[in-house]
Amino acid sequence: MMVVDLPELARRMLAAYEARTPGLFVGELLGLTTTQAYALQTEIARLREQRGERVIGYKVGCTSRAIQTQLGVREPIFGRIFDTDCFRSGARLSYARFANLAVEGELAVRLGQDLTGSTVSENACWEAIEAVFPVIELHHYVLHAASSPDLQLIASSGMHAGLVLADPATVRSEPGKCADRLSIRINEVIVGSVEDAASLTSPIESLRWLAARLAQFGLPLCKGQVILTGSPMKLYPVAPGSRIVVEAPPLGASWVEIDP
Repeated sequence: MMVVDLPELARRMLAAYEARTPGLFVGELLGLTTTQAYALQTEIARLREQRGERVIGYKVGCTSRAIQTQLGVREPIFGRIFDTDCFRSGARLSYARFANLAVEGELAVRLGQDLTGSTVSENACWEAIEAVFPVIELHHYVLHAASSPDLQLIASSGMHAGLVLADPATVRSEPGKCADRLSIRINEVIVGSVEDAASLTSPIESLRWLAARLAQFGLPLCKGQVILTGSPMKLYPVAPGSRIVVEAPPLGASWVEIDP
């Protein structure tokens, strides 16, 4: 196992993230194990919490073949999401706050009760879900050839740069209900769509995978947390001056405007 000063590397990576130069130190990830990459993610999260930010849930990334092919990985990863990166539908965000902004449309769940253990059942997952709704996930879309993509994705919480919640006026509370379809529009053009429910990434499959993976690190899923369950579509780059809309009838819609 490679010896690395994780606290120091985490400090420098967080500084690069805030300077919108993520990936500046990816060469130092070479030789790390998956466990060390997750430990690096944990240390970055600790630094953020130390200054007052709060983990509000997790994202499951790289769940679909489309994303795995696009990013060059073979299996899902998880990352933390923070309150400071969570935005209401209809927000106007500056393009300058991101590094090579790209977006995904996906389903998220909010937990109404704790969910722990390495072998949670499908029924336990459904019982734990308080709501299912669409979100727009924002990414610093930066991957370097200097290191393997899976280690970069793990350390960076899947390139996560924020999420835009569903518009409350569009959300229908239907426990046990999934989306009939999922689509993403950029400037009124549909750039991606999954029209049949069977092709959508199942929130239950993602929750079961996440609960088992977190259990390996002694981490629980807790009531009130938001879980991004993964996109069945690829990442879409976004230019300044764009309007992004994600719809998942009958579960609602989310939209955001990206200023120049």
